[in-house]
Amino acid sequence: SEMSRFLLVPLILLITAISPGAMSRGQVQNRRVIEITAERFEFWPSEVMVDHGEEVELRIRSLDTIHGFRIAGTGTNLVVPKRGKGHAVTTFTATTPGRYTIECNRMCGAGHNFMRAVLIVRESPTSGAR
Repeated sequence: SEMSRFLLVPLILLITAISPGAMSRGQVQNRRVIEITAERFEFWPSEVMVDHGEEVELRIRSLDTIHGFRIAGTGTNLVVPKRGKGHAVTTFTATTPGRYTIECNRMCGAGHNFMRAVLIVRESPTSGAR
């Protein structure tokens, strides 16, 4: 029994070290998760605010059909699966302050062209003090 205790501890440490989420959990502890819902013909919330330099995780789900999710002027461009088929997830790092249009870029019906939201990257309060 003494021998099995010494074997068990290294085994637990090994499993923790190779667990697929083990490393990423430590790296993303402080990342804010923003839940966004897509439904004809709007995103909710319609305004998302992040701080300059902040890395956020965006989780977008649809309450109806397949939608697109594109943040104009960035490389963020996703397909949001239809209701009941999961959600789209991406990370976004707010590198430049300003207003960015979020748009559905997949035809979703008559009001598709009006399906917009805005991402606002606020200037960091400390950046002006340097």
